[in-house]
Amino acid sequence: MNKRIMSLLLVLLLLPGLSACRNSEKAQGAETGIKEKMLAGAALLEKSENLYYENGLTITGIGVNFSGNVTRKTDNYFWPAIEKMTGVTLDIYWATEEDYISSLSTTLLTGMDELPDIINAVDFGIMDLADDGAVIALDNYLDLMPDIVSAVGEDRMSSWRQADGHIYTIPSVINVPGAQTMMVRKDWLDKLGLTEPQTWDEWVDLWRAIRDNDLNGNGDPDDEIPFASQFGNEGERCFIPLLNAFGIKTSGDTQFCILDDGTYTMVYEHPRYPEFLKAVRSLYAEGLIFAEFDSMYAGDMDAAMDDNRLGTVFNWAERCRTSAEALRAAGVEDAVWEAVAPITGPYGDRMTPERMMVMHMWCISSAAEKQGKVEDILRFFNWYYSQEGSWLYSYGLPGISYEVVDGTPVMTQELVANGFTDYRAAGCNISSFGGLWQEGAFMQCLFEGRSVEEMDELTEEFYKGIGLVNNGYFYTLPNTYETPAYTQYRSALITEGVCKLRNQAIKGEISVEEFFTGYNTLKQQGLQNVIDEAGEVAEG
Repeated sequence: MNKRIMSLLLVLLLLPGLSACRNSEKAQGAETGIKEKMLAGAALLEKSENLYYENGLTITGIGVNFSGNVTRKTDNYFWPAIEKMTGVTLDIYWATEEDYISSLSTTLLTGMDELPDIINAVDFGIMDLADDGAVIALDNYLDLMPDIVSAVGEDRMSSWRQADGHIYTIPSVINVPGAQTMMVRKDWLDKLGLTEPQTWDEWVDLWRAIRDNDLNGNGDPDDEIPFASQFGNEGERCFIPLLNAFGIKTSGDTQFCILDDGTYTMVYEHPRYPEFLKAVRSLYAEGLIFAEFDSMYAGDMDAAMDDNRLGTVFNWAERCRTSAEALRAAGVEDAVWEAVAPITGPYGDRMTPERMMVMHMWCISSAAEKQGKVEDILRFFNWYYSQEGSWLYSYGLPGISYEVVDGTPVMTQELVANGFTDYRAAGCNISSFGGLWQEGAFMQCLFEGRSVEEMDELTEEFYKGIGLVNNGYFYTLPNTYETPAYTQYRSALITEGVCKLRNQAIKGEISVEEFFTGYNTLKQQGLQNVIDEAGEVAEG
């Protein structure tokens, strides 16, 4: 964990009330109705002195529902609070993760003039939308959003811009590097008489032991899953922790990497990729990775953790606690998901990606520009990134969910006693909408209003997964540059091309040699242009 975050932790731990004893407060958030208190409090808010649309402003949009029912306006404080404070009504259609691409495609087919005001591009592709004239560049409007520019920061501007040098998105920003971690069922390790794996061979031995023993004790020797990681709804993201174990510092979609000599290219060009592919193919053949890996969405992975089938996983660190709590509630009384250091590969490589701290979130549509709404939309989002807006997003409502102590918001024990659970259920930090997530809010939830010494066993694992076990192993995710060639060829040559070949090779449907034959054919069809253009952008 870096010095800046450790300093913040020390400040938070010294604040009055943050290290109060939990006693019976574990479930207090639900018992006292903090969500209902905040919902009622939102109706009593005053107009903001910094921004208010007297005649109202409705912003329509289409986004991805990563947050469950907190996207409903009647379910939490967030949406009515924004309307009371600013006069802005956010009318967002929330599609599921699985259905989002088809929902957005259907929306685009209605015609450019019928588009909503804001669009979450996600896997559809920002440059695809820009090239189609569906969304606009925001470079000429930066003077309207100084708080957003400040949140991004000068050193991260390149992460905000697209390959053509333009800015198209209102981002979501968080400054905490830790996010995901490897985790292992500690109670299963104990049953096997094993300890945390330290070498590649020890990891493989553990996966075999999980496969060969009925560790969940349900009488079915074949339902344990030794290892899983999220696949992603477009099929490009695949096995980040295993790529890392082979020394491949991959991008978030696992399509690009930076070689040891600094060359930016596709992962398939990495000298270790053939070995990686052979190794994963062997793991699949042995039944050591989830058989349906090419359709494992985040919810599927979480479900496998919670229903006592999964032995090791690469997932959000918070799941160390929430999944173990779910297992214990279901009767697995000794369940522990232990956060562990990254997988060590055959050559001793050990690394994990840091959190993507500037995430592309909302594009503004050309329809909104045609209607003359761009400036009003950006003024609203700039307010949203100001202290007033970011505190609303991160801490909730003053006097109800937090108090200001020496200039710092300190959240109530009602809100943070269950860590992020009640906090998010109440409507704080709606990841589907995004925003500027304050580090103080993150840390207070992580510590559940307590000191390190007062943490329970499961929260301590979450704490370890965020930073401690991964400290020293982080690398910065390479960008995926949406160059003209990438935009042109992504669907046919990447999503439906090399990624499908990769999956077939892993499953043993084609040989590794046949994979590379097919890959080289795709390069001749335009994938080489993707590589060349991305390399040129990376070189500046």
